[in-house]
Order: sequence, then C-alpha cells, then structure tokens
Amino acid sequence: MFMDFNKKPTLDQFIQDVAAEEASTRRVMVAAYDLELYPPDVLAVRGKALNSELKISPDGLTDLARLTGIPGDYFLDCDPELQSISFNRRCRQKIPAGRLLQVTTKDEMVVGVQNGNLLAAPRLPILHSISNSIPDAVEKSSVRVIKHAWNGHFDISVISPALTCQPRPGDTVAFGISVAEDTDGAVQVQGAAFRLRCANGAISRTCDGRSHRLRRPPNRTEYQDRFLRTVEAFARDSWRQWTMSAEGVSKLDHMALGLDQRNTLTSRLRQAPFFLSLRVITLILKQLQKESKEREGATLYDVYNAMTYLGSHEEALSHTYRMRLRLGAGEFTRHESRICETCRQLVLKRGGR
Repeated sequence: MFMDFNKKPTLDQFIQDVAAEEASTRRVMVAAYDLELYPPDVLAVRGKALNSELKISPDGLTDLARLTGIPGDYFLDCDPELQSISFNRRCRQKIPAGRLLQVTTKDEMVVGVQNGNLLAAPRLPILHSISNSIPDAVEKSSVRVIKHAWNGHFDISVISPALTCQPRPGDTVAFGISVAEDTDGAVQVQGAAFRLRCANGAISRTCDGRSHRLRRPPNRTEYQDRFLRTVEAFARDSWRQWTMSAEGVSKLDHMALGLDQRNTLTSRLRQAPFFLSLRVITLILKQLQKESKEREGATLYDVYNAMTYLGSHEEALSHTYRMRLRLGAGEFTRHESRICETCRQLVLKRGGR
C-alpha cells in the first residue's frame, strides 16, 4: 500500500487542482426571498447577481434543509413535491426576507447555499495556510493529501511518510494533520493518522482545553486574514502532537481484548467520547472479527483498525458518522487506554498531555 500512498497528490499538486476547480466555481450573494425550489431538484434564483433556474445537488438540498431547520436526512427522503412545499414555506417563515445567502454554483448546478453574513470557508487560502504550517523538519514535497470527502464536504488529511510508527512489524502508521469543514462552515484542524497497509485514517484532537472548531467570522476582509492566521497556528499545534499520537498507537497492540471484553464494547462505545449508535457498533464488532481472525486474540489495536476502516471506507454511512468513527479511534491514542481488571470495561484515562 505504500506505493499507492505515494501516488496520492502532494500538497502542492492538490493546491493546483483546487485552484483549477475554484476557477469554475461561482459564488453570488442573494436575498433569501430570491430563492424558490421547484420539483424535481430545481432552485430558481431571482436576484440581480444571478437570475436563473439551476439543478441543485443533494449537498445543496441539505444546505436548504439546514437553513430552514428541516432535518437533512428526512428532507432528502421526501419526494420532490414535498421538498418544494416544505422549503418554500419555511424559507418565508424562518429566514428574514433580507437575509443574504451565498449561493455556490459549479457546472451550472447549485452545489451549496450558506449564510452570506458569515465568511465562507475559503478552501484555497486555507490550503495555503496549511502549507505554511508544515514543520521545517518535514520535506514538503513528500507530504501527501488524502481526500476523505470532497464534493459537498471539505475533509482531508495531510500526511508525512517521514512521521511514522509500526504498532506491528510491517504495519506502518503515518501522521500529519486533519482539516475538515462542518456543515455550518466551521473549520476543524486536528492531528491525523493514516495506516498505510489498509488506507485507514484516524483523527486525534490536539488537546482537551482548546477547541479546534473554528467558527466562521463576519464576512469582512480583515476577519478573513485573522481567520487564516488562526488556521495556520492550529495546524502548527497539530503537527507537533504527532509523537504523542505515535506513542498512543504503538501501545494499543499490547492491550489484549478477550471475548468478555468484546461484549462490553457495545455499552462503552455508546458513551462519551464515542457516542456511536447500535447499528454502527454492530458494524465495528463484525469488522473486529475480520481484523483479528488470523490472530490468536484481539487487541485494542484491532478495535482501532475496525473503527478507522469503517470511518474511511464504509460509504453506506453518513459523512458525519464516518468522521465520528475516525475521531473515536483517535481517542484511543489521546488517553491511557486499558481494560479494567475488575469490571472488564474499556477505560480511557486522561494521559499526560
């Protein structure tokens, strides 16, 4: 898998690709009352900056649902007529008529609609800030970009093949940073791990006392400059944590997980900091069997791999749950993970970070 990793784009190549993509992307400001949804999946925009009827993508529909307080999954499951009625009515009820919205189009399709009063998370400048954050000891040309989600989302890992550990012989995990955009446009900058053998990714929160969820500031130039400086500072902070993450991953394979402890995982993974559903936990347990079937017994490293596999490859899960799985796996490396000898439960004790 290492050669496949080397075929991933370098950060400079990725920035060039995004620049070309941005050149075909248009963003315009319109008032809320300029929008009307028609079946099937057509958004009419009647503003001065844009006066047209365009197809709208599922991600664009999800944005419309969020703006009007409609559950996204429910809205996408509705038939086009009900979607139209629901959005048009709630748009008039829930969004002030003069509220500015930013409509993003690409290839004559609406791909996003966001609150125009807040700064749009600028992908290209963010990537330049990430590039500036790479430590001097890391060769920039060797850094690779892993896309976990892109169209409709911004969720990537920037990984250095020089920052690695081997929890098992020949099983290399490389480290870097994660950059992701929430559905509301807030940006998260955190540590990242990437298992080269299976192309599985994990996310590690940099510390407990500092949230890396950077909310969008007001839509003004001076705020954008400040926002990007903060992104770069958080990225530098996240790069520095890689040795602690590597130590945490390396310890996991030394923590055996017997059959009785596997049974307790269901209740434990529903609790903080994981908050996983029973359906997702069932998938984890099935994947855990596959991860450990060729070994005499399972370890916490197998649980880590099961979660990162599903978080990286299970496309049937929503992006939110896939990210939650990658974050949950990262929690094993942020804490002193162990199995309690008394209650046989998984215990995550705060580590010295």
